[in-house]
Amino acid sequence: MVNELAPGARAAQWKKLFRETLGDHVELTEVRVRSFESAFAAARGACAWGAELVIAVGGDGTVNACVNGIGDAPTRLAVVPAGTANDLAHLVGQHGIPTRDAMAMASWERKDIDAIDVNGTRYYSAGGMGWVADVANTANRWRSGTWLRRWVLARVGSLLYSLAAIAVIFGKQRIGAKTTIRYTDATDGREKTLALDACGVVVTSSKKVGNSFHLVSTSEMDDGRFELIVFPRMSRARLLKSVIWARHGKLFDLPEMRWMRVTKATIETDRRVRFFGDGEILEHGKRFEIGVAPTPVKIMAPVAAAPAVALHHALAITTEQA
Repeated sequence: MVNELAPGARAAQWKKLFRETLGDHVELTEVRVRSFESAFAAARGACAWGAELVIAVGGDGTVNACVNGIGDAPTRLAVVPAGTANDLAHLVGQHGIPTRDAMAMASWERKDIDAIDVNGTRYYSAGGMGWVADVANTANRWRSGTWLRRWVLARVGSLLYSLAAIAVIFGKQRIGAKTTIRYTDATDGREKTLALDACGVVVTSSKKVGNSFHLVSTSEMDDGRFELIVFPRMSRARLLKSVIWARHGKLFDLPEMRWMRVTKATIETDRRVRFFGDGEILEHGKRFEIGVAPTPVKIMAPVAAAPAVALHHALAITTEQA
């Protein structure tokens, strides 16, 4: 599946490259998409057809559409990072260069990671509400439009999100909302409540967003838990400072910042806000039910230290076994 709007989508003749990489015994069908909806439908259709693997050539939004399209099906997902931030590719140890990752794919292993479910929609890395969702929405709005605008912003790369953060912090009339968080603490299993006026909340199972916005260093993508990072009400200058400190891995050196490791949570706000995940706006509302989905995201990723089943072997196994 090739997202034609992704900055790196023109890097190769993908079907030809994958045939050379995976071998002639693999049956390949190429689908071109230009929206979240079409990527979701293509992934859903591939599962219904019985595909063992969906290869997503695009950014995190394209991957998120595939994650939701695949849902609970046994079909696996491989990612060629052709977007702006490409969080999943970086988090699982890929090169981050589209053609290089595509050529290395035959040696990858199976890996399952947690899917965070928010009101029935899934994402796999970082999400949240308030100012962080406004940043994702601003970056996506900037990227929409003419081919020339997309070309220029592709040259900017992940710096786009830093610029969007500055635009939101100093340009948005109202940031965040009065927020109540009810959660199950993963440490002691107790139900707890936190009520505050918040600029935003990050809901994540990954150590960072993009290449440089560092979150909780001990976060894991496959432990059945996730982290809530709370940005309380603060001045706009202070909020910008939190962004700068996060880029240097010092977010929690700010005394007002706090985080909790949880197994499930309900977040309620006094006004409608956006909720984003994997760089896409997933929900609008005042109440968000969040937990780890019972079925993980089944991906292929570069080989880790422990032995695992490589892709060229996995493709020879039936869908039921996968």
